[in-house]
Amino acid sequence: MSWNARQHDPEWPFDSYATNFDLALDSTALMVIDIQEGSIVKDPESELGRTHPGIVDYWNRRLCEQVLPNTRRLIESFRRRGLRVVYTRNGAMTPSGAEMSGRLRAREAPGPDRQYRGGPAFEIAADVSPTEHELVIDKPISSAFTASPMDHALRNMGITDLVITGILTDMCVLGTARVAAELGYNALVCEDACATLTQRAHDEALLMHARVFGRISDTEDVLAEMDMGAG
Repeated sequence: MSWNARQHDPEWPFDSYATNFDLALDSTALMVIDIQEGSIVKDPESELGRTHPGIVDYWNRRLCEQVLPNTRRLIESFRRRGLRVVYTRNGAMTPSGAEMSGRLRAREAPGPDRQYRGGPAFEIAADVSPTEHELVIDKPISSAFTASPMDHALRNMGITDLVITGILTDMCVLGTARVAAELGYNALVCEDACATLTQRAHDEALLMHARVFGRISDTEDVLAEMDMGAG
């Protein structure tokens, strides 16, 4: 059953503000946000793992058990129907990260997991990797649309609706979904194909999107909606 806002906010007053739409199958693309080799597993021996072992355990289980398998199911369904799958990669454009803002540069510690273009941690995770014909957009910030050719490319492809998956729910996923909505796309975030560091942060991000900007659904319901659209 799809994620339901009222289960997470009993005082939910936003029904009259919500953005409702049905996916237009022929003009819908799947957007896979920042599922990269350096991000899919967090090391229990890292600083985060030592200080917050429960978060690392939660993250690793959610990525392994939900985000990766559900994203694969969606990718396979979109490809089978001949629909577009587009990807983003997040990180620095250069090893030094000198082109990034100070806020972002300070978060990037040196080491093998540093995500910069050309480094192994920057690549899309093998489990969900793109084909040579699928669009991959690199970005140093949260939104896939800000200072990038994403909007230009999607409009040229005839895309009006987006099913959005990836990481982190409350950062790059939410940032991308909100800008997509403001640019006029129908933006659906697939709840069980996204993750962030805590369940609370995940749910709060989804509530923010659901209030005004777009829809929240889950993999089963997205696939069912696509089947109905195809029928």
